[in-house]
Formats: sequence, structure tokens, C-alpha cells
Amino acid sequence: MRLEQNPLFRKKIFPWHDSNIACIIMIGFLLIIFLFGIFGIFEAYESIENYQHIWVPGILVIMSGGTIVSISVRMIQRY
Repeated sequence: MRLEQNPLFRKKIFPWHDSNIACIIMIGFLLIIFLFGIFGIFEAYESIENYQHIWVPGILVIMSGGTIVSISVRMIQRY
């Protein structure tokens, strides 16, 4: 008798760090970092002595924005 390789009761198991709650919490923290970077860019534009350091909040904005998009796409593909 042949054993069934893919039974119907088996569900796809997601790791705990890829659960909806963990992804939403991570997006929340990344939004805070994104806003911190935006405010840093605005502050660096206001003063001339800080203008040379505008790349630091710029990298924060780019990296947190990219990670937010990546997590959001992963959550949308799950549904």
C-alpha cells in the first residue's frame, strides 16, 4: 500500500519570526526609524554645519523603507 506523501490535514508552518504579529510589530518599529530619519533630514537641511552629515538619516530612511516594503509584500503574498 502506498503512503500518501501530502496529506490534507498538514498545514504550512510559518516560523515565529514570520508570523503576522511579529511582522506588524517590526513594521511599527521600522516606521519609527523611518520618521526619525525624515526628521533628521529636515534638521540637517536647516543648519549648514550639519549638511555634510545628511547621508546618515538618508541611509536610515532608505533601509527602513525598503524593509517595510519587503515585509509588507511578504504579508500580502501570504493572503
